[in-house]
Amino acid sequence: MSKNYYKTLEVDSSASQEVIEKAYKALAKKYHPDLQEESQKEAASEKLKEINEAYEILSNPESRANFDKTLKASTISEEDFNKMAQENQILYNELN
Repeated sequence: MSKNYYKTLEVDSSASQEVIEKAYKALAKKYHPDLQEESQKEAASEKLKEINEAYEILSNPESRANFDKTLKASTISEEDFNKMAQENQILYNELN
């Protein structure tokens, strides 16, 4: 998964709807192109599109549940990560 809407809105995945809405409003204001200097308007506009997309998904309980399932399926547990790292180290040592 390439997008993490929680990171986009700078909230935890356990954030309440109220927290998500507050974060959205704060970020939308911060990155609104009309409030930027001319040189920053295009970048702010792109950032605002990302923020709007994230809020659209996370503000809808059904969309959020689907996103959470996809996010969970695409992440690796710390235990699995450590196991892979250990296996890679063993292979590396065998090759050298």
